[in-house]
Amino acid sequence: MLDPMTKIRINSYAFDPWFLIVVAIGAGLRLSRLGDFENQYYTATVVSMLQSPGNFLFASFDPGGAVMVDKPPASFWIQAIPAAIFGVSRWSVTVPQAVAGILAIVILYMAIRPTFGRIAAVSAALVLALIPASVVIDSRNEPDSMLSLALLLVAFCIIRAVQTGKGRWLMAFALLMGIGFNIKMLVAFVPLPAFLLYYTLATKAPIRQVATRTALAIGVLLAVSLSWMSVIAITPTDTRPYVGSTRDNSIWTLAFAYNGLDRFTSFIGPRQRRSIPPAQTGDSIQRGGPLAPPGYSASPGGGQSVGPPPISQDAQDTGLLGLLSNPLAGQLGWLLPLGLFTSTAVVVVLLPEQVFRHPASFFALVRESPSASQSILWGGWLMTAVLVFGLANATTTHPYYLVGVAVPLAAVLGIGLSLWWSTFNHGGATAWLLPSVLGVTVVYQVYGSSELVGDWAIALALGTSLPATLVMAIAIWRRLTVELLAAAAVALGALSVLAIPLVLAITLEGRIAGPGVSPPRPASASPIDREQDPVIAISSFITEQGDSGSVFAIGTVNAREAAPFIIAGVSAIAIGGFSGSDPVFTIDSFRAMVEREELRYFLMPRPSAPGGPGGRSPQEHILNLVRSTWENVSMAANLPTETLYRYPGQDARP
Repeated sequence: MLDPMTKIRINSYAFDPWFLIVVAIGAGLRLSRLGDFENQYYTATVVSMLQSPGNFLFASFDPGGAVMVDKPPASFWIQAIPAAIFGVSRWSVTVPQAVAGILAIVILYMAIRPTFGRIAAVSAALVLALIPASVVIDSRNEPDSMLSLALLLVAFCIIRAVQTGKGRWLMAFALLMGIGFNIKMLVAFVPLPAFLLYYTLATKAPIRQVATRTALAIGVLLAVSLSWMSVIAITPTDTRPYVGSTRDNSIWTLAFAYNGLDRFTSFIGPRQRRSIPPAQTGDSIQRGGPLAPPGYSASPGGGQSVGPPPISQDAQDTGLLGLLSNPLAGQLGWLLPLGLFTSTAVVVVLLPEQVFRHPASFFALVRESPSASQSILWGGWLMTAVLVFGLANATTTHPYYLVGVAVPLAAVLGIGLSLWWSTFNHGGATAWLLPSVLGVTVVYQVYGSSELVGDWAIALALGTSLPATLVMAIAIWRRLTVELLAAAAVALGALSVLAIPLVLAITLEGRIAGPGVSPPRPASASPIDREQDPVIAISSFITEQGDSGSVFAIGTVNAREAAPFIIAGVSAIAIGGFSGSDPVFTIDSFRAMVEREELRYFLMPRPSAPGGPGGRSPQEHILNLVRSTWENVSMAANLPTETLYRYPGQDARP
């Protein structure tokens, strides 16, 4: 139950017209492209999860429960709700993320306004509504949107824990953080140090109580985080799916290696941008995906399934500085430098004159001043996220991971604008900071976005920034910074900074911004020619033969090839898991499966793919068995030779 003061605040927020406009803008950007783009790997997982309780619990990628998806199941459980009600479609698996993105805008406003005021709250919500990476991810079926919402709710709960002194808010914090871990594992813990630092410094509770409650919260956090993993760990391997994207069928390897250190090895040694096959991580099978290059290849089933390639191949990584230049800078609308500079306002708030004279008073200041303590929370979250995602290997090949920076960046920008506006109103030398940073930011955005937006968008940004900066300068010179015209100039200058991010969010069509990249279009809704679509051709051939296996109709090497079949309602299995390299089967276990008539057909990899003609694959021993002992039915199915094979264990059933 909400306390009376919280209910009063919610009622007052509902009548804030600027807040409602911001929510409408955020909703429009996200809902307008709903269903246009999807990650087929995750859509196929939802299809399979709805086939049986076991598949649902274990998050099986395939309907037969052979291999798990490479992420925890929480976000897919949520996607399964509308999919179960309305059927699995691009729209049904995407709508939960759009709702999560809209709710995040609302929650951020509610978290910021009580302490920093209406201007800061509206500004922060507007930035989050427009950040390109957030708009794209919120209109897709990636788990990142759910994680962003969960972490924002975590921040809200720990703020309330400090404000009210009630333990239930701290338990809610721990519960939600654990849920976040079950959305995307270790990535959820990125802001945890900032959250705990904020709580221990800002709470007014006695030290013993703080220690007890913190220990209890950490215990709850760990229990919730490890709950699903523990179920997997104690379940016999022969009664659950293989843990995808691991070499040892271990859920601990998936959590702490594949979804952990393997993505953050830059903390161990230097990294380079390297050429990575599209089907190497679970974030890569997609229709209209981020940074899809010109000349992408269509996957079976229509739509594009090529994942984001490296930004540049064989180039030395620039580390953190790479976040300030294209193509990474565009993910956050070229707002990160402004956010980092704005975060210096945190230092100003935390170091007033009394702290310089009596350093020990810092701790009393943080406990007594909500603005000072919450500046630590938002600023600490931003700095931690920038360090982690800026140095992480995964960001190089998946730039949209920077969506993990979006929420704290939006909060810091909103808080900073409010503080700078106040400084501007007081006049003096420091008043020049506001027009200066806004003007420089627009120039930086124009330079960075010149290859991504039209001249009209650049003209819009400059055409609003220049007069706003001029009026602010005149207001400072004439000491009229508190007048209405000066306030209008500040508002116009702030909006000019969001002009290019808004244009990009509208025009990026489901991809993440990157220079010189032509975005793929969604698959056509018109009927597809059977001869041009291998999924339709193969599925029809199998149906006509009346020859499906008892569990799987068709096998493939990797999930890239299997996903479109599963979405189309044809039971498929990827014998090598997501990337094709998982040792799910030995040659003996594969032979035993087909002899039990559980698998009838096998689709060979494309010539250019690992395991194709002339290539090598971890599953090569199985592929050679299929080529040498199965019947080649490619010609009968009107497919290229050595494409489709049928197990000849018995005659096809009529």
